[in-house]
Amino acid sequence: MKRANELIPAVATHPGELLADELEARNLTQQTIAIQMGVSQAIISQLLHKKRRVSLEMALRLEQALDISAEFWLNLQRQYDRVTAYHNAQKSLRKLNLPEPRQMKLLEAMLG
Repeated sequence: MKRANELIPAVATHPGELLADELEARNLTQQTIAIQMGVSQAIISQLLHKKRRVSLEMALRLEQALDISAEFWLNLQRQYDRVTAYHNAQKSLRKLNLPEPRQMKLLEAMLG
């Protein structure tokens, strides 16, 4: 049986990171993609800087503009949220000085 910390990546990848890579690969600017998506450049900037989540609407707009499925963007956001929540919980549990086995049980329960 795998332990909880073996199931979670050490680093979470925010959808904005992949969007930045995609924009660079396609030689698109924030302004260009914002226009294609019908959103402000500020929204694109927030997404690229991990200050905005990919909502269903955003995922659909990304799909339309980049021809990358909305499910891809939503799954990436879900995974980012899951990894981030796990690491935040791990930090909180360490502060409580719970025994390691208890911490692991609680973290595994988080994973459902």
